[in-house]
Amino acid sequence: MDKLMQLRVFVRLAERGSFSAVGRDFGISQSAVSKSVTALERDLGARLVNRTTRCVSLTESGTRYHERCRQILSDLEEADAAVVNSSIGISGTLKIAAPVPFGLMFVAPRVARFQARHPALEINLDLSDQSLNLVEEKIDIAIRLGYLASPGLVARKLGDSPFVAVASPAYLALRGIPGTPKDLSTHNCLTYTNQSNLSAWVFEGNPKNSVSVSGNFRSNNLLALKDAAIAGIGIARLPLWMADAEIKAGSLRLVLENHHLPAFGIHAVFPSVRTIPEKVKLFVDFIQEELISVPHFLGMRPPIKRSTAT
Repeated sequence: MDKLMQLRVFVRLAERGSFSAVGRDFGISQSAVSKSVTALERDLGARLVNRTTRCVSLTESGTRYHERCRQILSDLEEADAAVVNSSIGISGTLKIAAPVPFGLMFVAPRVARFQARHPALEINLDLSDQSLNLVEEKIDIAIRLGYLASPGLVARKLGDSPFVAVASPAYLALRGIPGTPKDLSTHNCLTYTNQSNLSAWVFEGNPKNSVSVSGNFRSNNLLALKDAAIAGIGIARLPLWMADAEIKAGSLRLVLENHHLPAFGIHAVFPSVRTIPEKVKLFVDFIQEELISVPHFLGMRPPIKRSTAT
């Protein structure tokens, strides 16, 4: 029996306190267990085990030796695991946060494909429209849309999400089609409550054109605004990826097509740390490559940078 096996047998004997029990654990005879321990004691020149007819106990030298042997075997197991994990991919836990609509449509399916590439990785996907505290919630990476308002985060811009103004054909037939952004003052505009200024819609231009809007329907969920627009309640400002299918189907129509709304940035953000974990880097690269292929997004690949408060 080699030295490593002798150590395993000795450590198990210290834990089980029975030669026969150790023999059953390793599939060897009780006498083979006894011979292994005796050979180890002979090589060390010290008695490790007190043997009686009723029990087995460690000597003082045996107790000290057991502690060191247990650590050696534990280190060996960790080294083996590291090699195995490197061959099958990254491991551990990756906690990802994303807003609900965007997360369901674009993040969740891609997370599944990412995990298929790294089967040893455990993924926790948290879908919420609230801006969660990454440190308190122990989130490794969050996908966020719009302007970054939290200082001290590391961020990579994944691309831009164009926005459009839409309304149902029935609403436009009843209330008329706005020709300029200023015409929105006479329309029922559906507002998103998760933005800093509810009453202003900004259109691109030189200078930018900010118009005051008002309406009788508000929500903190863009899907609810889309449903309200389809129902003919008013004009909604929505990301193109959310409204594209309805526009093509005819249940929503574009308005103010010649007056563009600013695109919102799509960012991957994560807590500011000295070393970014490899699993985070790999996921950021993966999700960026995936989003570049989506026609609704304007893909970008700038270097990772620190965000600033806005």
